[in-house]
Amino acid sequence: MADLKVTDQVLADAERLLSKLHFEFKTIKAHRDELHDIWGSPAVAGAMDSFVNNWAWYRKKLLSGIESVGGLVGAARETFKRTDEHLAKSG
Repeated sequence: MADLKVTDQVLADAERLLSKLHFEFKTIKAHRDELHDIWGSPAVAGAMDSFVNNWAWYRKKLLSGIESVGGLVGAARETFKRTDEHLAKSG
């Protein structure tokens, strides 16, 4: 079995993307309002409004999960950094 190789850059990218994803889901109501005129049909705009409003509970749950994973990635980065520093000093 091959060793797991994860660079700090991979973890930093994951942290950045999770943060961006969190922002997008958190501000989805603002996007709905910005796009309201683009939908054209009042029926479609109304359906999109309903979808965004009804999905609030799931969105909160998803945001919580994204925050948790982001925290874990950040903690992993910090742990790897401290471990590398410790190994560099002792080796």
